[in-house]
This record gives sequence, structure tokens and C-alpha cells, in this order.
Amino acid sequence: MEDLNDLVLFVAVVTHGGFSGAARALGTSKSRVSRRVAELEERLAVRLLQRSTRSVNVTEIGAAFFTHCESMAASARAAYEVAERANAKPSGRLRVSCPIGVAHMFVAPVLPKFVLANPGVRLELDLTNRRVDVIGEGYDVAIRIRSTMEDSDLIVRNFGVSDQVLAAAPSFVKAHGPFGTIESLQGVAGLGPAGVRGERPRWRLTPPGATGIDVEYSPAFATDDVYLMSRMALAGAGVAQLPFHVCEEDLKRGRLIALLPDHALPGHQLHAVYPTRRGLMPAVKAFVEMLASDLSQTMKSANVDFQRSMGGKGKTRPGSGP
Repeated sequence: MEDLNDLVLFVAVVTHGGFSGAARALGTSKSRVSRRVAELEERLAVRLLQRSTRSVNVTEIGAAFFTHCESMAASARAAYEVAERANAKPSGRLRVSCPIGVAHMFVAPVLPKFVLANPGVRLELDLTNRRVDVIGEGYDVAIRIRSTMEDSDLIVRNFGVSDQVLAAAPSFVKAHGPFGTIESLQGVAGLGPAGVRGERPRWRLTPPGATGIDVEYSPAFATDDVYLMSRMALAGAGVAQLPFHVCEEDLKRGRLIALLPDHALPGHQLHAVYPTRRGLMPAVKAFVEMLASDLSQTMKSANVDFQRSMGGKGKTRPGSGP
């Protein structure tokens, strides 16, 4: 097997213009560099360098050989950098983008734990429901929910699925119900995103053993902030699609009523995205790993409670079945 160190020596000779310059750069003797390159030429049966008493010049085949050797040396350096970064302590500035509701519901408990465990990191959390351009705007990590379609130059780390519930306050159900069928919900006063211009917003419900059906609602209060949706629903302003993790206690205490609980809503995928790099920054790695550990457990526990609360061992969200 070829000794790759000899290829590195050859690259150094070309880069530094001769054996003396290569020896100084590598901290070794000129005679060792000259001997090893000569042995390399002998094994390859080609002349890589033209030597004279005053200079060393690269032959045509040597120039082509140098291109590949230089690429190999750069890749080797990058490999070492990956290992060095993996062993380095997290430090420096860490810019994270996160939707407001997701930060309050899921991420908030993780933040103090991360900051205390990584005193060398300055965490900057930008709360926005806008879908940021991770690379273009200089973010290290973006936490997202709903869509799993991402740019090819971003790494996606999934944390779990947030089960959804269609819910309303008892006062709203009494005034506008009953809501025993999908048809009874069509055109109801809803709380949620305004939808595409010119079209009514909608929820997608899947009856047991059937395909999904779109339910259009009339936005009584348009917002994509889950916390505000839940507060408005509790006040009796309309029907809202809420994460079970958010409304579980209100459902238990009767402050909210689950509508059509045997009809499934698409779960929302919680995930983080970050740019692909040869060597992942230790701060990014530490943050994503902590999110994965804590949020995955939170999501699993919430999903178990959801199945128990909705009363169906066979109930599954769309697309989650075998």
C-alpha cells in the first residue's frame, strides 16, 4: 500500500519551491525529503521533478499528479478538523430562530439547561413565525414545525410529532353546536391562520377508515400563534386546531371540548435545520443534541397521553399507520 506521507512531502516540495523550503515547513531534514520523493518516483516509474543545482521544476506528469495529491492533503486536513471540533468545548455565538409558540411550549425548558451546561456559548434566540433563510440570514439553527420540506443544503433533525386536536370552549359549543359531523363544522368561526388570499382557510380531518376531508372555516381571529389561539378558544371566540400538548389540561378540566375526537388531524413535525458543514460547530452539535434528547422524550410522553385521552388504541394520525 502506498505511503500517503510521501504524497504530502511531494506537495510540500512543489508548494514551497524546493526541498529546502519543504523541509523547513515540515520540520524535517532536506535529505529526508529528497530521498522520500526520489523513492516515490522510483515506485511510480515516472519523473515528477526536474532537478538542477539551482532549482527544482515540476514535470508535466508531476503537475497533474500534484493536483490530486493536493486535493488529498486538503481532505486529510479537513478530516482532522472534524475530529478536533468534535472534541472542542462549545463556545462562541449561537444564533437560533424559533417560532414563538414552539419556543414557549417546547423549547423554553431546554434553554436554561443548555446555557448552564455551556457557559462559553452566547445563545441568541430570535423568536419569529417567519420562515427564515437559514444560510442567507446567518442563522446556525432554525427550529421549525409543520413542513418537513427543506433545502437540500440543510440538515434536518426530527424531534417527534405534535398531535393536534380540534377544540372549542363549552360556551361556544352550546351557542353554535352541536358539532357531531364534519358538515356541522363547515364555515364555523375558526381561530387560526388566515389562509391563502382569496381562499378560506381550512382544517383537514380524516374520519375513521376514510380519506381526509377539508373543512373550511371563517376566520374570526387570524393568527399563527398557538398561545393566542388557545386563549381565544378558551374565551369562547371560536374553534381552534391546537397541539394536544398545549390544551391537554384544559381538556381534562372541561375548559375545552375536543370536537370529533375520532377524526384524525395531520400531526405537526417538530424539527431543527442547520447548514451542512465539513465540521459541525461544537455549539450547534451540543444544542441540537440537547433538543433531541429532551424534546423527543416530551413528544413521546405527550403522544401516549394523546392516545389515552382520545380514547382509541387504534386511532392514528394520517400517514402514521403501517
